[in-house]
Amino acid sequence: MRLVFVALLLTALPAFAQQPPADDPAAPGRRNQRIEKLVHEDAGSRIEEIRYGGQMQSITVQPKAPVPSYEIAPSTPSRDRVTDERRGATGTGGGERYWNVLNF
Repeated sequence: MRLVFVALLLTALPAFAQQPPADDPAAPGRRNQRIEKLVHEDAGSRIEEIRYGGQMQSITVQPKAPVPSYEIAPSTPSRDRVTDERRGATGTGGGERYWNVLNF
């Protein structure tokens, strides 16, 4: 009986001698998951882009003329609608424009 216990103990020793695996500092898909705010300005307008992880989330355009600003929702596979020729959508990949009519 004692011999069986010693044999089992000796076979289990290599499992305890292993080093734990090294922790990855960041998973490959999570390295660039940061929020970026890019501002482009010229004589005619000011454009603010918000990106999360390199993917465009929203675009806000503020014209220099005395007209209201508008937002462009970039097209993504989750936001894309079925192409409808009656609405003028031709599937070019552009985003939809939204005007803020009432601001509180």
